[in-house]
Order: sequence, then structure tokens, then C-alpha cells
Amino acid sequence: MLAAAGFKMLVADTPAKVASLDALPAATVRYYTNKKGQRQYWFADPFVCKCLYLGDDAAYGRYENLKLQKQIADEQQQAAQENLEAAQDMELDGLGPWGFTPGIGFGVW
Repeated sequence: MLAAAGFKMLVADTPAKVASLDALPAATVRYYTNKKGQRQYWFADPFVCKCLYLGDDAAYGRYENLKLQKQIADEQQQAAQENLEAAQDMELDGLGPWGFTPGIGFGVW
């Protein structure tokens, strides 16, 4: 998600970079203010890619937006799964999708 948001991936490809990466707090977005007074965001990943992601305010904003979109999609998927399970339970109860069995006591359908 960080790369999709525009963060640059800097691979720890030397022993010095690996040691530096291992010394950083892992798996959380942090920031520092550079010499120009701009925030620079970073994310250390010594576990999966063995890299450091680096981005600016715009990349961080896109990252937060992507996180929100993913959260919404996950919640929608969870709700759909719960609705499906509830519908399957209702059908198993012999009630059908309407909450009753059409045609019994309701005349011609």
C-alpha cells in the first residue's frame, strides 16, 4: 500500500543499511522534519522486504486514503458475509428468504 501511495522503497542492500534498518522501530509510519521544514514519512520493514519506505506529505495523504478505502472494503465484505450467513440460517429454518413460506395461508401467489 505504501508503494501504491507513492512512497519510495529503499532496499537495505548492504550490511550497514541492514543494521540501520534493524535499529529502527518496525512496521509503523513515522515522520521527521527535514532541513527545509517539510515532513518526511518513513516506514521500516525489516521483516518482509527488508527495506525502508520514504514519502512526503502527498504520499502520506494517499496512503491514509488507501487505508481508509481498504477499511471500508473490509467492513463491507464482513457485512456481506454476515448477511449471507444470516440468509442461509433463515433458509435452514424453513422460512425461506421472505420469513414465511409463500402459499401457506396467503392464497395464490
